[in-house]
Amino acid sequence: MLDLTYELPKIKTIAGAKHDWELVIGMEVHAQVSSNSKLFSGASTKFGAEPNSNVAFVDAAMPGMLPVINEYCIEQTVRTG
Repeated sequence: MLDLTYELPKIKTIAGAKHDWELVIGMEVHAQVSSNSKLFSGASTKFGAEPNSNVAFVDAAMPGMLPVINEYCIEQTVRTG
C-alpha cells in the first residue's frame, strides 16, 4: 500500500468587512491510467466489448453497493506527478 504523509498547514485568513475569510486553495488532477479495471469497481475496461458488459453493481448504482477504490490507479496517478 502506498504511504502518503500529510502535515496540517497553518490556517491562513484574510480580513473581511464583517468576518475573517479562510483561504482555501484546491487542486484538481486528471490522469489517464492504463488499468484492466475501473477506478471504483472491479469491472473490466476492455475497449470494444459488447454494450453493458463492462458494468458492475457499483457502476449501475445498485442500492447498497459501495465503491472500493483501485489502489493501482491511485499509485500510478501519484507517480505521474
